[in-house]
Amino acid sequence: MIESVKLLYKDILHSEIYNSDLPLKQMLFLQDKLDNKHDGNFSNLLQDILEYAILPEVEDYETAAKIRDYIKEIKE
Repeated sequence: MIESVKLLYKDILHSEIYNSDLPLKQMLFLQDKLDNKHDGNFSNLLQDILEYAILPEVEDYETAAKIRDYIKEIKE
């Protein structure tokens, strides 16, 4: 992504989302979920993503483990 385009969203996106390596479209999707489903609670968004990753249809255990470890890290 062109950094100048990303810079336009610096004040709109949560810092963790902004600093990720995700494509802009996914960043905006996550920010929308953070704002409208989780009332700005980033921990709840992470928990939601974690629960999605371990669904039988998804089975993305590597991502789930990374999120689990990150949640532990930010709680300490």
